[in-house]
Amino acid sequence: MSPLRDVLNKLLSGCFICQYAYPELHRQLRNAEFAEGVENALAPLGRKLATLGEPEAPDTYFARFIDFSEPVDRDAATAQLVELRDQIRPCLDFIRLINRAGRSETCLAPGDTISFADMLDSIENHPTYRTQLWDLSGYDFFSKSKSGKDNNDRLKLVLRALADAGYIVKRNSESANYVATGKMGYVHTILAWIAEYNSLSLDVSTSEPHDGEHQGGLNL
Repeated sequence: MSPLRDVLNKLLSGCFICQYAYPELHRQLRNAEFAEGVENALAPLGRKLATLGEPEAPDTYFARFIDFSEPVDRDAATAQLVELRDQIRPCLDFIRLINRAGRSETCLAPGDTISFADMLDSIENHPTYRTQLWDLSGYDFFSKSKSGKDNNDRLKLVLRALADAGYIVKRNSESANYVATGKMGYVHTILAWIAEYNSLSLDVSTSEPHDGEHQGGLNL
C-alpha cells in the first residue's frame, strides 16, 4: 500500500497520526508536498488535514470536517462527539489512577510512558489504588476489565481498551509498557477548551468524581 493511501485510510477511519503511533507516516506528513497531496485527496470527501502542535512542525495529524452542509457529515461528526464524550470521563479517572499509582505527576501527555510494573506494584500494595482500578470497570469503556481474575488481568484489560481506542500504544512488541499518543493530546485540547468555557479546574491529581459522574460520559 502506498504511503498516501495508508495515511488516507487511517485519517478517514478517525486515527490520529503522531510519532508514537505511526512514526513513518508522521515523518511523511512532515513533508509539505506530501501533506498537500493528502489535503487535496481529502477535500472532495469533505475533510481537511488538521494538526496539533506547532504549525511548522505538528505533533499530531487528523482529519476534520470542512463543513456540515451534508447530512451524512453531520451524522458522522455527531457520532464522533458522542464517542469522545463517553470516553473523556473514563480517561480522566485513569489519568488520576496513573498519577497516583504510576508514581508520576504526569497528566499523560503524548510521549509520556506508562510503566506497567510500577502501576501494578502500587495497586497491589495500596487498597485505595486497587479500588480505583476496579471502579474503572463501571464504565462501558472499561467494562471488559470486569472479566479480569486479579489486579494484573484488570490492569492489562484497562490498558488494552485505551490502546484499542488509540490513546496509548505499546512502546514495542516485547514491552509491557505503553506510551501516550497524539489522540491523548487531542483529549487534553478538548478538556482545556471545556475548562475555559465552563471555568472548571483540570487538576486531575486532586479532583475526585462527584455523585452522578460515573456513568454517561462527562457531566458539566
